[in-house]
Formats: sequence, structure tokens, C-alpha cells
Amino acid sequence: MTPRSRRLLERALPKLLAWLLLAFLFVPVLVVIPVALTDRDYLSLPNNGISFDHFAALANWRAGWLASILTSLGIAVASSVVATAVSVAFAIGAWVYVGRWPSILRVILLSPLIVPPIIYAVGMVRLWSKLGLLDTWLGVTIVHVILAMPLAVLAIGASLSNLDPRLVQAARSLGARPATIFGRVILPNIVPGTVAGAVLAFIVSWDEITVTLFITSRGIVTLPRKIWTSIADAVDPALAAIATVMLAVTIVGLILRMTVWDRIAQRRS
Repeated sequence: MTPRSRRLLERALPKLLAWLLLAFLFVPVLVVIPVALTDRDYLSLPNNGISFDHFAALANWRAGWLASILTSLGIAVASSVVATAVSVAFAIGAWVYVGRWPSILRVILLSPLIVPPIIYAVGMVRLWSKLGLLDTWLGVTIVHVILAMPLAVLAIGASLSNLDPRLVQAARSLGARPATIFGRVILPNIVPGTVAGAVLAFIVSWDEITVTLFITSRGIVTLPRKIWTSIADAVDPALAAIATVMLAVTIVGLILRMTVWDRIAQRRS
């Protein structure tokens, strides 16, 4: 092997492996698109032509898909707002007051990431049955807030780690009140972490299934529970349709993030 061919091989082999890895990750995801357009009543590729009936079924209220989507969306938004607000307060408090108790509370707060979900679910069933919160909006929202807070706290804490404490001290020395310090010194510097925490909290709530299966029955049907029920009863091609819609929303969100958000950041800078 000549040195030139060896150099070409050293350059081409990593690229080939990278493309194969990307294909391994994305091809199974893209398969749901033709499956969602099937003209049959079960999961399969289109046979005699494409059909949009399964996408139309998502908008049919009687089918239950639209109701479950709206339920998951409402719970996810509420959980994201509450989890972000509580996480901001906790992260700032733990950043200001360094000591044993903030460390202990941080470990307790991060426990949902450590404890297996099935154990947490069994515990929540016992507690929620005594409080009368099983199969209720409030009960599901509280659980999702608890599960989303660890990631939100980690994201906000990462932003706070880059904030110079001397800025807060300077604001205090100039007579600024705590509300002014929070609104004009701390909050503007942790906006990226706060936004990331809110997005992570929304995603956690939107995808949560393990604990939700234990604490809900018929009153509250989130989208993951609807998908689980559909798989258990009969594999409905609407599953591929909802997966295609979620994939399209994700791609649009990424495109907006790479274009609109970057342009706003460039204007500000």
C-alpha cells in the first residue's frame, strides 16, 4: 500500500464509520414515515398506495389520540413552569447559602435520578392513595414536577456556576434590594440555564410513562399511556403517524433553534 492510498484510507475510514453510525441511528427513525402512510389497518409498508387516514385519526376525538395529546401538553406545560420556578429558587438558594443543609437537600432533590422508577412508582401509589390524588390532574402534575426538577436544577446550577458572586456583592453594596438583585443581576445571567431547564422539564413530563401508569387509570390518559394501551390491545398504525408528527415537530424546532435563536443572539451581541 502506497503512502497516498494509506492517507486516503485513514481519512475515508473514519468518515465511513461515522456515516454508518448515523445511518444506524436515524434509519429506524425514518422508517416510521412510510409506515404512517400505509393503506392497511396494521403496521406495514404501503401496498396499493399511500393513505393519510391514520393522520386523520389523530384528529378524531373519539379515537382518543387528540385528547391524550392535549392532556400531555397541558400537564407538560404546567409541570415545566412549576418545576422551573421551584428549581430557580432552590438553585439560587443553594448557590448563596453554601453548607451542609443545601448539600443534603440537593441529594434529596436528585434522588429521582438515583432511585429506580418502579420503586418510586410503588411509593407514589401508596402515598397518593391516602391523599386521594390517584388518577387526578393535580396528582400527575406533582409527580411530573418532582421527576423534572433534578434536570432543571442541574441546568440552572450550571449557569449559576459561571456567575461571579462579586456582582451580587456589588449590587448589595450599592443598596439594591433582593428583588432587584434577582431581577437585574442573577436572572439575566442564568437565562440560558433556565430555558434549558424548562425544556428538559417539559421533555421529562411529555415522555414520562412508568410512574404515570401506576397513578392513573381512566380519568387521566396521557399520550405515553395511550401509546402503551394501543400497543397492548392492538398495534395501531396511528402509532407511526404520531411518531411522524413528533419527528416533524422536533426537526422544525431544531431548525428554528439553529436559525432564529442564533440570529437573535448575534443581534444582541
